[in-house]
Amino acid sequence: MYSFETFRSTYHEEIRQFPLHMIGGFNGNEIIGWGAVKMTGEQCKQAGIKHALLVTTGLKGTGIIEEVQSICKHAGVETTIFKVGQTNPREEDVYNGVKAFQASGADGFLSVGGGSSHDTTKMIRMLLGNPGMKLAEKAILLDPHFYQILPSIKPCAYAQIAVNTTTGTGAEMTGFAVVTDWEAHWKYVMIAANMLPTMGILDPALLRTLPERVAAQSGIDCFVHGMGGFVSRVGNHLSKACGMYAAKLCYENLPEFTYNRLNDKACEGMAWAQYLGAMTYATGGGVGMIHGLAHQISAVNNLHHGLTNAMTMVPVVKRNYKATPAAFAEVGRTAFGMDTFKMDRFEAAEKTVERIEYFRNLVGIDDKACKLSTYNLTEADCRHMAKNTINDLCNEASARDWTEEDSFDVYMEMM
Repeated sequence: MYSFETFRSTYHEEIRQFPLHMIGGFNGNEIIGWGAVKMTGEQCKQAGIKHALLVTTGLKGTGIIEEVQSICKHAGVETTIFKVGQTNPREEDVYNGVKAFQASGADGFLSVGGGSSHDTTKMIRMLLGNPGMKLAEKAILLDPHFYQILPSIKPCAYAQIAVNTTTGTGAEMTGFAVVTDWEAHWKYVMIAANMLPTMGILDPALLRTLPERVAAQSGIDCFVHGMGGFVSRVGNHLSKACGMYAAKLCYENLPEFTYNRLNDKACEGMAWAQYLGAMTYATGGGVGMIHGLAHQISAVNNLHHGLTNAMTMVPVVKRNYKATPAAFAEVGRTAFGMDTFKMDRFEAAEKTVERIEYFRNLVGIDDKACKLSTYNLTEADCRHMAKNTINDLCNEASARDWTEEDSFDVYMEMM
């Protein structure tokens, strides 16, 4: 793991691979570029935040939290830390966060980390705007359809500045949140009006602190956002454009970034891949059943979300490619640079699926790491997880029709 001091000492202000980019739109506002973290305090002030509840998983050993607090203090913004308990936020984290906010005297939020920090903050803001609401009662499902649920949820309250430190979820710039009911071992999606963070901040320098294992796992999550959104059956031209380029950037940069986070070019490439991957599902592309199955694995044993996506990615694409072979073939040609000129769409799709598995292995996530038995899951766990996959919002974007038995069969293949 690299510390903040390590990359600061090797980073020269006058040498920037790309300048800051300030991006705005209906999917969220974002500042991307080297040094973007320095704008955290001013962004809090612009959002009207004088005292922020700083929500984080801790980022122990990186120095990032201390740096962000120092930047905020310099801008006259006070911070109080609230730590999320685990990598997959649970309902109790959200409820405890509401109490922490009310006790702190804060007037806004600053989330620092990856999806766990940002999503927990979004849902704290949701509950503050909907006092007394039970999260699970407002889960965003396919049955009853979430369009029936959304009107009953009032907008999220308070501003949120989201400083991102991973290359995975893109949660700092989307209006979705994911939470786990640990007692029921069920992971589900939440949406509400105004759930988008007020501003997302993505500084490539912060990505350098990722441990190798987390860099690989988060990067595969990003790749799945892009690739999965491109082959999705609910996508559109905008989501597919974002998805294809996100997948391409991952393929071109993730191995180099995984094994050397001080590689500027690879670090920048993954910063943009992360943003574009999130744009893919935020603009309507969805993510499909790689995520649908992955969600429920981490709901049973709390495995990292990126790892569970790597685990489910290959068996799901092997089952899906026949439903949309032309799309998979295009991923092979454009994202992977494969020569498929003399192949028909089915052969090209098959070769693409093989390359996807090769890519996963290349970043150190091999077959053993993808076996459910490695993590002591049982056939009974597989049946339980399969039941929860079908009503997951991700199923809407599946490239093919998907049933509970499909999920169970895939889980059993993974044993």
